[in-house]
Amino acid sequence: MYPARPLFRACVLVAIIGGTLLRAQAPLDANSVALRAWEGMRALDRYLESWNSQDPSLWARSLHYPHVRPGAGQFEVSQTPAVYAAGVNFKQTRRTGWHHSEWVSREVLQVGLSKVHIAGSWQRFTAEGLPQTASAIIYVVTNVDGHWGVLARFAAGTGTLDAATETKNGSAGGAAVTEFFRAWNAHDPEQVASAIHYPHVRIADDRVEVWHTRSEFLSGTEPGRQRTWYQTRIDDVKVVQTTANGVNLTVKFSRFGRDGKILSTDEGLFLVVLRDGAWKVQARSLMGI
Repeated sequence: MYPARPLFRACVLVAIIGGTLLRAQAPLDANSVALRAWEGMRALDRYLESWNSQDPSLWARSLHYPHVRPGAGQFEVSQTPAVYAAGVNFKQTRRTGWHHSEWVSREVLQVGLSKVHIAGSWQRFTAEGLPQTASAIIYVVTNVDGHWGVLARFAAGTGTLDAATETKNGSAGGAAVTEFFRAWNAHDPEQVASAIHYPHVRIADDRVEVWHTRSEFLSGTEPGRQRTWYQTRIDDVKVVQTTANGVNLTVKFSRFGRDGKILSTDEGLFLVVLRDGAWKVQARSLMGI
C-alpha cells in the first residue's frame, strides 16, 4: 500500500482539473473533490487486492450492483454479489501462469457528488515476475450508503497500437460521439437508436440502465429525454484510452433552450467500440442526468 498523504496530494491536482465544472449537480469545493478522488482510489485498491486474493466472494464485495463491464465483446449485467462470484473462475486464470496483478497507471478524470471516473491500466504477472496481459479500463466508482465501490468497468480492450492506428481509432471514437450528439439534436429517436451499439449501457441518476435491442430502446423512456431541451453542444472531447476495437473518451457538453440560453452543463464518460464494422457508442456514464 502507498502512503496516504502523497496519494491525497496527487488526487487533489488531478481531480481539480477534471471536476470543477459540474453544473448539472451541486458544485463541489476543492476539498470535497479531493476527498472523493481519494475514496475512489481506495476503492480501486480494494478491487485489485481482493482480485489478487483469488477469493471470488471477497472480490465480488469490492463491486456495486447491478454491476456491468461493457466492451467490444459480449457482456452481461450481474445483479448480486453471489451471481457475480459464481461466474468467477480463478483456476482458469491461474492456468495461464498468472500469479498476481499490479496497477501500471491510474488517473482521476471526473469527480461528482457520488461518482468518480478513474482511468486505470493493470498488468498481470507470473510468480517469477514476468509480465502477461495488460488492459485499459475506466472505472465508474460510486458511493452507496457511505461505501465506495466499482459499479462499472468501461473496457477499451487490451494490446498496444502503433501511433498511426491509435490516432485513427481515436478519431473514429470522437466521430462516433459527435454522431451520437448530432442524432440527439435531430430530435429523432430512430437516429439516436442507430448511433449506439446494443446492449447499450447508461449510468446516471445513480442507476444502471441497459437496453438489449433497438426496439427495447425505442419503446422505453430514454428517447423522451431529448425533448426537454432544444440543442446540445459538445464543449470538449478527450480521448483517454485507445485499443484496436475500443476507445474511452471524456466529454463535456451544454444543453440549450430555444432562446439560445444554456440550461445546464454536464460531463461524462463515453465508451465507443468497433463491432460489425461500425464505431458506435456502447456505454456512457454521466455525472448529471
